[in-house]
Amino acid sequence: MARQPSEAALRAQKDAKQKKLLIILIVPFIALLAWQGPKMFKALQGGSPPPPTSAVPAIPTTSVPTGTPTTGSDQGGVLPDSDPKPDLLEGQLLSFSRFSGRDPFVRESPSSSAQPAARATIEVNGSSEDVRVNDPFPASDPTFKLVSVTDTAAVIGLVSGSFSNGDDTITINVGETLVLAADDGTRYAIKIVSVAS
Repeated sequence: MARQPSEAALRAQKDAKQKKLLIILIVPFIALLAWQGPKMFKALQGGSPPPPTSAVPAIPTTSVPTGTPTTGSDQGGVLPDSDPKPDLLEGQLLSFSRFSGRDPFVRESPSSSAQPAARATIEVNGSSEDVRVNDPFPASDPTFKLVSVTDTAAVIGLVSGSFSNGDDTITINVGETLVLAADDGTRYAIKIVSVAS
């Protein structure tokens, strides 16, 4: 009969196998760590901040020989405006585009024809003010006027001119935000906060 190895001998063989396996697997682990380590470190640290950009571009200085005339575009290191805005034609009005925004989680109530209210609280680009019917708003740049209000909506128009779709007025419901854009790129986010009699 063959002799059974002792428990100590079995333990020694198992430890030897584990050490060999550890030595064999440590090599790919170190290679993987060397390959992925820098990426992981940057991800944990948030990476380096972008390099600061200078606000003023560097303008190379060249000496101009005397007697050589300089052009107006060379003065002061400022580039000329090569794309000026076209002039408005006679009778042309400011044009606005309509981008209506609506909260999808607010349930719309059916409009009711109630007695008209005399004023409304209107928020334009985050600044709110109380406006009476036929008063212009916003106070800083009176572009619009409050034409009329009901219990659920307000009707606004331009101080002068009409909207790009040809309408003189636009109806905005209470709580609705309407974004109007002028031809020059100015945007007005108009929200009817509340109406009162």
